[in-house]
Amino acid sequence: MKIPPQFIVVDDDPINNLVCKYNIASLAPAAHIQLFTDPENALAWIREEYSQKPDSPETVLFLDINMPVMNGWEFLDEFSSLPDSVHTQISIFILSSSIDPEDKQNAENHPLVRGYYSKPLSKETINQIYMEG
Repeated sequence: MKIPPQFIVVDDDPINNLVCKYNIASLAPAAHIQLFTDPENALAWIREEYSQKPDSPETVLFLDINMPVMNGWEFLDEFSSLPDSVHTQISIFILSSSIDPEDKQNAENHPLVRGYYSKPLSKETINQIYMEG
């Protein structure tokens, strides 16, 4: 499986977002990368971009769990209410520093989550996702 042309990173930590952007860009230099520190802004952007264009390119979304205002689980609840056409275009992976086993279990059981990985995002993690996928 080849690395998709579009990525979205939703994490309240701007430093982590830059690490993600650097590692994605090093493996997929032509990829379009959207960074969000506010999950509500990310949802608004996704709603706008993907609801109007059912043929958008395949997208990977890396989602943090522990964020103020709206956490990753709340984000997923909101994302779930978007049309199925949006769900089919975006593959969600949790990217978290959480060591809570319940978070990992919840991710494994969530129908929209394709995997759970520890921060920071590394080139090895990206390769692992695409070697397994």
